Amino acid sequence: MYANINGAELYYEVLGEENDDAIMVLHGGPGISDHQKGKKAYRSLADDYKVVVYDHRGCGQSSLTPPYSNAQYAKDAEALRRHLGLGEVVFIGGSYGGFITQEYAIRYPENLVGFVLRDTAPTGKYEQNAWENARESWDDLKEADFDIPDITWEEFERVMDGDVRSDEEFERIWLGMLPLYEPDISEFDAEAAREAVESLDLHHETHNVMFTEEHPEMDYTDDLPAVDVPALVTVGRHDWITPPEASREIADLLPDARYVVFEESGHSPNLDQQEEYLARVREFFDDIGFGLGGASA
Repeated sequence: MYANINGAELYYEVLGEENDDAIMVLHGGPGISDHQKGKKAYRSLADDYKVVVYDHRGCGQSSLTPPYSNAQYAKDAEALRRHLGLGEVVFIGGSYGGFITQEYAIRYPENLVGFVLRDTAPTGKYEQNAWENARESWDDLKEADFDIPDITWEEFERVMDGDVRSDEEFERIWLGMLPLYEPDISEFDAEAAREAVESLDLHHETHNVMFTEEHPEMDYTDDLPAVDVPALVTVGRHDWITPPEASREIADLLPDARYVVFEESGHSPNLDQQEEYLARVREFFDDIGFGLGGASA
């Protein structure tokens, strides 16, 4: 379905509509990702909760309607919450969606029962770690005989710097980068990766704006200590792009946070160790009293 939100048409789906307590899932990768990964990761939660997945403006099936910024995405999330008639909710934000979840928690803490962060960071300063981790894995990537595009370091740099030239180029380089996201590059499934990328609507202009104008200046470290909302901060041990120390910093800054590292995961423990991940999420929900019949009524 589509909703007109702050002048943009946002694509969304609601799973478990009959349930009362609501979860909103915020995807990562502006211009790359969309609602599909969250739907795959959290579908089983719809047995007990209303699960809202959607595409940010400039992403997936939503309209290409500027402005693209962390603040705008948080405002859109709040407007969609109100459009759907939801009360207090839980947010689950992964990767760049974790940036937006932090932005939302700072701006609208009164609307959150709690929030879950997955493989994210409180500032843009951890990008240097990502570059170093990629460089360490680059030889393994080049030597592997995967049926994916053979990208250059210069092309990798342009994606990281927000300097992609077309959607077609974006798709090719992104597919070539995907082995970096595996906990073990040798276990990369090229066919599955190709199918996943082909299912996406990539928008290089959205990506470029967010990674030149937003991400380099992003810094939530001064504001997080005032966010008195229960949080579950999760990360994969082998995450190359938002390493565990970034999540550890978030957990240390928040006044009410639980920090969990998934030892056999990369950037996506919600898929790499899905059963264990969802069990920990449900434990967090029980801990904060979410799902007992009143949070979103």
